[in-house]
Amino acid sequence: MTDNRGVFTLRKIIEDRVPLDRWVDLQEVWVNSQDDSESLRFNDNLVSYNTGYFGGGLDSDGNGGDGEGLSTMDKLSYADDTRSTLPASGSLSGAKTYFAATGNSTAGYFAGGISDNVTTMDKLSYASDTRSTLPASGSLSGAKKYLAATGNSTAGYFAGGRDGEGDDLSTMDKLSYADDTTAVVPGANLSVARNRLAATGNSTAGYFGGGEQNDITTTSVEKLSYASDTTAAVPGANLSVARYALAATGNPAAGYFGGGNPGPLSTMDKLSYSNDTRAAVPGANLSQARSGLAATSSRANGIPQPPLPTPTPTSQTGLIPVGYDTGYFGGGSPGPVSTMDKLSYSSETLSYTPTANLTSARSGAATGNTTHGYFSTHPMDKVSYSSDTTTATTSANLSVNRGSLSATGNSTHGYFGGGYPMRSTMDKVTYSTDSSAAVPGANLTANKAGTSATGNPTHGYFGGGWPGAGSGTPQMDKVTYSTDTTAAVPGANFSLARYSTGATGSSTHGYFGGGWTNPGLRSTMDKVTYSTDTAAAVPGANLTANRNNPKATGNSEVGYFSGGQIVYGSTSVSTIDKVVYSTDTTSRLATADLSVARQFASGVSSRANGLPTTSSTSSPVIV
Repeated sequence: MTDNRGVFTLRKIIEDRVPLDRWVDLQEVWVNSQDDSESLRFNDNLVSYNTGYFGGGLDSDGNGGDGEGLSTMDKLSYADDTRSTLPASGSLSGAKTYFAATGNSTAGYFAGGISDNVTTMDKLSYASDTRSTLPASGSLSGAKKYLAATGNSTAGYFAGGRDGEGDDLSTMDKLSYADDTTAVVPGANLSVARNRLAATGNSTAGYFGGGEQNDITTTSVEKLSYASDTTAAVPGANLSVARYALAATGNPAAGYFGGGNPGPLSTMDKLSYSNDTRAAVPGANLSQARSGLAATSSRANGIPQPPLPTPTPTSQTGLIPVGYDTGYFGGGSPGPVSTMDKLSYSSETLSYTPTANLTSARSGAATGNTTHGYFSTHPMDKVSYSSDTTTATTSANLSVNRGSLSATGNSTHGYFGGGYPMRSTMDKVTYSTDSSAAVPGANLTANKAGTSATGNPTHGYFGGGWPGAGSGTPQMDKVTYSTDTTAAVPGANFSLARYSTGATGSSTHGYFGGGWTNPGLRSTMDKVTYSTDTAAAVPGANLTANRNNPKATGNSEVGYFSGGQIVYGSTSVSTIDKVVYSTDTTSRLATADLSVARQFASGVSSRANGLPTTSSTSSPVIV
């Protein structure tokens, strides 16, 4: 079969000539498969290069600063996780250590550092992988080391550090990308002179945190407002631990400050840009204590993201976005309740949505497609994402009314499996006709309740469960949608036997968290790799507390585990944990709680289970 992954087109695709599953999703076409040193354009808007660069530093003899400084520049391709070393034309202008770097979507800038404390500003052009040294007009205002840098798409800011006399600095140098000139902006100077600090930010502000002044370590965080070029302390954002030699990066919503000395430390602090507050996120702590580290992200510093085509209802060409950037949590116990909460992924805020309340109070299971969610059991409720309304759809009722079941599916069908009283039954819901039928060939491999399920467009994974005795099972069952058959996949079994977990995932991995096993509740997170049908515990992604009966949903980047019990037999909780798939880390979602504390609150989203985000049709669904 022809592989079309070298093709970039926005023309209409004819399915009977090339099957749709052989085309790359629109979200993934922004990497040039022939040469990622070139950029791709859409509507004349420049798209960010899919690479990262790491320059300078100490060599392997660098114990305590005794090694040789380097000018080497390494290039990391995000598309295939491979590293290459640039030739001399891409190396730094000299050997440098303890300097700072930032940049925009077209170039990176490296300044200062130990090389007799330089003022030099090196510019690396991403299009050609070549380095040039800016003239004096682009140099720092003075020689300095141990400084920090951040910025947005128009300017870079270099602050703090230590001069050649050993004095700490508060100076803020602003580099204008439009003309590659640098100037001191006194109004933006740090209020506290310091060195070995860290910085990150978004498109509107930069945050400088930690460091030391006169060998006294600080927790202080200062906010630089780009619109006014002014800096002010934000005490609510101060770090949880005074430290220096830390690192920072982030995304448009939050900054993350990790590691550092004295210690070293593994501590990770999350700074929410919306309210300038900081929270320690133990689940995101570094894998080991360390200092003198660095961090990067394609989402930090307001770097532009690849643009999407504008939906056009009458257009016959192009791939059109579909689905909604939201998740829904419905029903649950104690009560039970019919409550429906709606989670906005972009703002990570939750709103009680009474128009979407279930038609009756219940605890069940849910899955859906890009337009609707289906909540079991009797009657089957259908939630419309476009109108936030729910209707009973009795034609889709399951073959047997039961509780403690789980569900997953793809864009055309939903699969509801297991349940209490103990059953292996698998019901298949056809979305196009709102009908359901038992599919015995897809029954679970054993009678069990309390399983959890997630999957991708081709397979569903039903994990764990309670077979009626003992502390549960670690077993993973895999449903093949094309044949409506189920088989055990021992390589994907849980790391420990348990039931009443929550589950969600992306198109490549499933995450199963929490649950119950003797002697009690668990926070354990197991990650299933679909391509190999294997599973492994990922301790960094463990839930923030032991809990059973959480329910989960998410999108292609993150999963959200809601509610549950943190003490067996006690009242339920309303907290939500956020799992970041790219880093396998979990933190409590500080901006949202369920409107009602509960367990068994089924979760569903048009962004979960690898559901398509674009469509080869002329009728778009507006996101």
